[in-house]
Amino acid sequence: MFKAESLESGYVQGKKSCVLHGPMDFEILPGKLVLLAGKNGAGKSTLMQILGGLVNPLSGCVSVNNTDLHKTSVETRATLISQVFTHPPDMPLTTAKEVVFSSRLRFLSGWNGNMQAHENALLEALEMCGMEAFAERQFNTLSDGEKQKVMIARSLAQETPVILMDEPLAFLDYPGRREMLDLMKKWCNEMGKTIIFSSHDLELALKSADAMLLLKENQKYSCEWDAESLKSTDPAGLFSA
Repeated sequence: MFKAESLESGYVQGKKSCVLHGPMDFEILPGKLVLLAGKNGAGKSTLMQILGGLVNPLSGCVSVNNTDLHKTSVETRATLISQVFTHPPDMPLTTAKEVVFSSRLRFLSGWNGNMQAHENALLEALEMCGMEAFAERQFNTLSDGEKQKVMIARSLAQETPVILMDEPLAFLDYPGRREMLDLMKKWCNEMGKTIIFSSHDLELALKSADAMLLLKENQKYSCEWDAESLKSTDPAGLFSA
């Protein structure tokens, strides 16, 4: 279970804490696809990094299966949560397969690791994202959309119960966005993943999400709607007063 308790996000300026969101409390069960929505500048990326344990909150905690992400080791956190950022990293002289393999390093144990099992896992992850044909391509020669798919495959190969995705649809065309949302929904339903993703394509994203975290007027509202209610929501009215 992914859980936030009395969570406040923001930043410190001098001796003063500036709260952007919260305090917020929510629980997300396994197998749920959750949309994080908000206007430009609402702090979605900041909140996403806090939820991933990369940035400390002003107060409160975030946990996966009762493990506080901000108080555990990097190694333990890597077994619980993976994160896909808005902009893929610059990784010259590295193939797509090697990028995905980098998420498997925590499974290696000296010379005792089953390399064939790792090879199978990363190729399966690439196939799940439709990128198996690009396995030997240099990562930096791929388009932005292709790079993003490789990074999503990397998060799958990491084998964590929770995946955070910051604008995973940003570099995809319309058919690609629909396909990716269908895949994300499938991973939640069939693999029990918890996926939290941000997107500006609300009209499309609302049709796939099980629930939504809405950042509005510097506050957070947890909208635990069922899929049918989300589908009938008018995106144009989400941020109105």
